[in-house]
Amino acid sequence: MNPLLNTLQPYPFAKLRKLLEGAKLPEGLKPISLSIGEPKHPAPETVKQSLFDHQALFEKYPPIGGYPELKEAIGNWIEKRYGVKLDPASQILPTNGSREALFALTQVVIDPTKDPVVVTPNPFYQIYEGAAKLAGAEPYFCPMTAKTGFKPDYSTVPEEVLKRTQLLFVCSPNNPTGTVLSLEDWKRLFDLSDKYGFVIGSDECYSEIYFDEDNPPLGSLTAAKLLGRTNFDRLIVFSSLSKRSNIPGMRTGFVAGDEKLIKPFL
Repeated sequence: MNPLLNTLQPYPFAKLRKLLEGAKLPEGLKPISLSIGEPKHPAPETVKQSLFDHQALFEKYPPIGGYPELKEAIGNWIEKRYGVKLDPASQILPTNGSREALFALTQVVIDPTKDPVVVTPNPFYQIYEGAAKLAGAEPYFCPMTAKTGFKPDYSTVPEEVLKRTQLLFVCSPNNPTGTVLSLEDWKRLFDLSDKYGFVIGSDECYSEIYFDEDNPPLGSLTAAKLLGRTNFDRLIVFSSLSKRSNIPGMRTGFVAGDEKLIKPFL
């Protein structure tokens, strides 16, 4: 067995179930679920119909890198949502949801021979920590508090940590704080990436949960374009249909961005 498995923390929901064993709900009160971020609405009928119409494809392996038609559709959505034109062949890769892709990127990026660090916000999605440890990296937790506006304050990360950082995870819109990185936030992050050479993994699985239809949350691809970073150097975005389309059981999503990072995924 891989000894690094012993360094992993228990999965939080398993720990939560243990803590709640034997607990009784107060009478007359309706519980509010604060557990796993699972949609409460049915999947769209168009998704169900499309699955029915394409049953014949279930018995075939998809091409390595995904169907060109799917990658083109993802590219069209990215252009419509973020105003960014990507090359579907080299800058987009369909994935089985985002969790596995987050893990895979870490294995692609991290060089365990160079005392690597992975910077993650805190609180955080536990796969950030687990992927870092299993890749042979040390996680560094950047706290999000009321004093920081519930955003990571990267100015507090020590210089010696930044010099060792190979990957920095961002979650915007953030789970659980709901905060969204501004263009100025992204500029500071990109400047740090340029200075220290680390990859930014932008987890944007909550990008489509917002109230103002005229002002969707700023995404990293849009920020990069606005700041003249049209090659999306050292930037990978993770997206998923789990929350956007209420189909977490389908395990479908994509990564997009720097083609130099997309290629090793294959």
